Amino acid sequence: MVSIPAALIHTYGIFANNKKQGWLIFWMVFAIYIVLIAIAAVGEFGGNSQVNNLLGSAQPNLEGKEVRFGWAETALWAVTTTGTMCGAVNGMHDSLMPPGGFATLFNLFLQIVWGGQGTGTAYLFIYLILSVFLTGLMVGRTPEFLGRKIEKREIVLASVVLLIHPIAVLIPGAITLAFSDSLAGISNPGFHGISQVMYEYASASANNGSGLEGLADSQPAATGLWWNLSACFSLLVGRYVPILSLLLLADSMTNKQLVPETTGTLRTDSILFTSVTAGVIIILGALTFFPVLALGPIAEGFAIN
Repeated sequence: MVSIPAALIHTYGIFANNKKQGWLIFWMVFAIYIVLIAIAAVGEFGGNSQVNNLLGSAQPNLEGKEVRFGWAETALWAVTTTGTMCGAVNGMHDSLMPPGGFATLFNLFLQIVWGGQGTGTAYLFIYLILSVFLTGLMVGRTPEFLGRKIEKREIVLASVVLLIHPIAVLIPGAITLAFSDSLAGISNPGFHGISQVMYEYASASANNGSGLEGLADSQPAATGLWWNLSACFSLLVGRYVPILSLLLLADSMTNKQLVPETTGTLRTDSILFTSVTAGVIIILGALTFFPVLALGPIAEGFAIN
């Protein structure tokens, strides 16, 4: 699950003849990965405050878990499987505490920690191109990446790749929630129900396959047809449109003339640039999907506590 997408980041460093940049990107993704595991693990270890009040003591959240794995390995696997687009689970994600729901949803939204087998690395390229473009604007230079100028066509194609995923998740999710009685079949009302719906479409668009369950999303349920058709839309749009855009982007970059490196060329193998890239990833993810996270797992966490 992890070794192939993680190794492809190092492979990129070899192909680009810049192993230093490959390792910097690797450790950047690894850092995000560890932080998300910590968020999920802390939530599961702390347990449900309402249940703890009944018990009279603090207990980890063991609902929906195999006792041989417990809270720690379940949190580790939940973040890993949603980060790598694997979809296999060793516990019920619907039973995760709100921090775990936040971490798993965030992974499905970003698709780069570590991402699918190759798709994660491809999405990292998109963030790198946007980071080069933004830093070029800030210092007043024409942005360059892999010895080639980044111009309007490249930015348009990169933007398409990043915008398709929100379109495939947020639009059908909004329609479903607008007609929740007739379309959704949500078993958990309130904030957790929002997480259920958005997780379903994010999982489909990211080609993951896991789910929060609890939705009446299979026939003969009255809402089963809607879920099958709308999830197919997210799956097809979320995968095939980015593939076409990435191929066009690769073709555009291939046909560009190499630009000789000078003292004014922006170095992409520095800690500063890697930090900017991490900021672009987090900020773009937060700005695009923060309303969903705020109305779903974050609000649910406040409600429980």
